[in-house]
Amino acid sequence: STDPNAIGRVATRVVVPALGIDLPIVKQSGGPDAYPYCGVAMYIQELAQPGEGRATYIYAHARVGMFLPLLEASRVDGGRAIIGSLVEVYTSDDRLFLYEISEVRPHQLSLADAMAATTEQLWLQTSEGPPGTKPKLQVVAEYLSDGTADPAAAHPDPKPRVCE
Repeated sequence: STDPNAIGRVATRVVVPALGIDLPIVKQSGGPDAYPYCGVAMYIQELAQPGEGRATYIYAHARVGMFLPLLEASRVDGGRAIIGSLVEVYTSDDRLFLYEISEVRPHQLSLADAMAATTEQLWLQTSEGPPGTKPKLQVVAEYLSDGTADPAAAHPDPKPRVCE
C-alpha cells in the first residue's frame, strides 16, 4: 500500500549500525550515466522512495566511509553474517524507516528485480571492482516499520564531492 503522505518524500540518510555505515543521501546530478559522488549515497530516481510500497534503491561507492563494509561483508561466507542486520533510512519529512537485510546478491548486472518489486523494500548497491566494473553487489532488505524521526537525524549535512 502507498502512504498518502509520501508525496515529495525522499530518502536523506542511510545507516547500517552493524557495519558502521552512516551516509547522507543526495539526488544524483548529471543524469543516469554520471559518475556517482563520493562522501554520500544516492538514490535511483526512477524507483520508489520509502513508504511508496515498492523498491527504494540506494547506492554508494565501495570506499572507506561509504559502502565498503557491505562489499567486505559480502565476501565472507556469501554475506551470511549481515542477513538480519537492521538498516535505517531517514526521509525528508522526518520519518525513520526500518528494514532488515534478507539477501546478499553479488555479481548483479540488472535492476530488473528491484524494478519489479511490488512490496516495500530497500536495495543497497555498491561496486565490486575498480571504476567501470559492471557487476554490482546488491543487498536486499525487507520493510519492518516506520515512525517519527528526530528532525536533526533526518537532515544530515551532505558534502558530496567528486571522487579522486
